[in-house]
Amino acid sequence: MLNQIKLMEKLTSILNGVNLISDIPLDVPIQSISFDSRRVWPGSIFVAIHGSQQDGTKFIPEALENGAAAVILNGKKIDAGMRPNTPLIRVQDPRQALSQMAANYYDNPSADMTIIGVTGTNGKTTTCHILYDILKSYGLKVGIIGTLGAKSKGMDASTSLTTPDSLELQRLLSLFRDGGVTHVIMEVSSHSLEMQRVNNVLFDYAVFTNLTQDHLDFHGSMDDYFLAKSKLFSMVNSDGKAIINSADPRAEELRKLCSSPVVNCAIEGDGDVHFEEWGMSRHGITGTIVLGDKKVSVNSALLGVHNLENIISATTTAWSMGIPLEAIEAGIAACQTIPGRMEQFTTRNSASVIVDYAHTPDAYEKLFTSLKSLLPENGKLWVIFGCGGERDHEKRPLMAEKTELFADRIMVVPDNPRTESQESINKEIESGFSQKKHEIYNSRKRAIVDAIAQMDSDDILAVVGKGQDNFDIVGTEHIPYSDVDTVLKAIDEN
Repeated sequence: MLNQIKLMEKLTSILNGVNLISDIPLDVPIQSISFDSRRVWPGSIFVAIHGSQQDGTKFIPEALENGAAAVILNGKKIDAGMRPNTPLIRVQDPRQALSQMAANYYDNPSADMTIIGVTGTNGKTTTCHILYDILKSYGLKVGIIGTLGAKSKGMDASTSLTTPDSLELQRLLSLFRDGGVTHVIMEVSSHSLEMQRVNNVLFDYAVFTNLTQDHLDFHGSMDDYFLAKSKLFSMVNSDGKAIINSADPRAEELRKLCSSPVVNCAIEGDGDVHFEEWGMSRHGITGTIVLGDKKVSVNSALLGVHNLENIISATTTAWSMGIPLEAIEAGIAACQTIPGRMEQFTTRNSASVIVDYAHTPDAYEKLFTSLKSLLPENGKLWVIFGCGGERDHEKRPLMAEKTELFADRIMVVPDNPRTESQESINKEIESGFSQKKHEIYNSRKRAIVDAIAQMDSDDILAVVGKGQDNFDIVGTEHIPYSDVDTVLKAIDEN
């Protein structure tokens, strides 16, 4: 149950706009909404959702026992022992219904703020945080929702998903609105679009960073993955704008699906926004971005070629919103680091350790290309990586192949094996190697400790896959673990 102190609403008002296939037999007061039967109490409306692993209708008896005031489900018939005064309402699609109900219950908060959605395989988090600092530099009160949680001035909360479920999302937007936030930047995952979590969010701007292989265990094919991402661009209001990375192979296809004017950007080329020149070192990125007939100077502490793409996506969005160039420059400079994204640490012997969330072949190539360019002549690139269990099997050998192209030393480690055998994960990874420069470690922590102890002063170690995650999923258990904490401790002990 995600309601914070909220006045009761009538059932009919909460169901306004929901595609019903049965009448509302009784209008009752509702004080909360839940799709988890364990979080139902008297006055709750329970929404029975058919998920990937569980059928929500199985939990209707528990919801009723806990005092559900009404139950929403799809058209199937059930024998759930309904009480005479408890309305049972059938809807066309319980997920859609939950999204609409949540928006109704929290008085459609996105209508009162400017909402910017950022989607793409890689770069969502960094693009959002650069834009966050730009808008703050202009003096706006901004909220942000994504992989690193939800925050605005005076509020900082964790979230379990990149894009929260529709009920939690509308609650967060409501808290932002009530706290005076005027602009919200949010990461929009392909899962959230496919599972209708953002259906009732009114987007003013949509940003597309890129599309590369990921999540095929869920979407099945790259075409379906693209179609899921593209849904965001049909949701932007007609007065808004779509910001598209025109260098991506799917850019032209995406433009045709947009419901609003498109602004193109790319690192190179003659699009609406592009870099005129740029340079990179271990201290960050400098350069000049052309925006139509204007220019802004870039002085960023962020590292890596991929951050050129993220900087230009955020800059283009701010420019499209009418943010002054001085605020754009100040915001880029203010964004010093993003937790778990090219986060840099220095060992006692002056070697570098980079902790990064990269977990796709394309992200590996961009990250390792950047790190190789920063290596001194005699320096070596060390890479510690693994692949998640019960996820896209096809990308495992591809990630090994990309790593081997760039790395001098490779350590293959566990990374959320879940219920899959670590041995089977490692075999699929190893099928992508053609040389013999990798080692298999059963402990991620041990690999980090060994690498830091053995590195020379000119070396760089990339620890990839987890970023700021503070757990490892083994079986069905979330075990506390942090790459950042492990790196800091290993540096301290060496």
